Amino acid sequence: MLSTSELRSSLFLDFEGEGKKKNGEIPMPRIAGIFRPNERGRSGVYSCFFFDKQWAPASSGISAAEQLNFHECFDKIASELEEKATYLIYWTIHEEVILKNYLPKSLHARLEPYLYNLHPAAKKHLNRRNAFGLNGTAKGKTLEEYFAVMYPKRSPFAPLTIGAAEACRRIDTTCQKYGRWRQFSDKQKQYVKDLVAYNEGDCRSTWLIAKKLGSFVTRSD
Repeated sequence: MLSTSELRSSLFLDFEGEGKKKNGEIPMPRIAGIFRPNERGRSGVYSCFFFDKQWAPASSGISAAEQLNFHECFDKIASELEEKATYLIYWTIHEEVILKNYLPKSLHARLEPYLYNLHPAAKKHLNRRNAFGLNGTAKGKTLEEYFAVMYPKRSPFAPLTIGAAEACRRIDTTCQKYGRWRQFSDKQKQYVKDLVAYNEGDCRSTWLIAKKLGSFVTRSD
């Protein structure tokens, strides 16, 4: 497990896309969200990257968004990680697989020393505490379920009712039809805003779980 300071000062990553297809193919995600905690560790700043050029009209309507291709995005992030000597934390192996599949080997090699999958440490911690009851385990539980157990008094982050895959398909259709954000209907704009809000919620949830694990490490020292 990373140290308390490492867990609290890292960058937090989450992808959104269409997910794994029936034939086993894992498409490149449409957006990546990054959460950067502030120095006090009480909050931070969220930003996101839109990879698909066709989604340019959608990205222009989101103040936190930047349009970059996948390689440019992670070249930029790799430089930040190297400069700050910090980690890029994500919730499951999915992000790791995406990075390995879609980045050039040289760029992935730069990133690899800074990559950290938080899920195994969180799973081990909650199983030791019997957090899901004497007859339950953390196996198969979602990020939302982990968050609810670790922060029972906090309201959950906004869900995405239609799911990320369907939201991406609807945004695809809208961007094929319209070339400007102002041409989107309110409903179409909401698909984009909801997807980004959902992504931010996942980034912040992962950060808050890391903070809780960091507190556990401190008490155990």
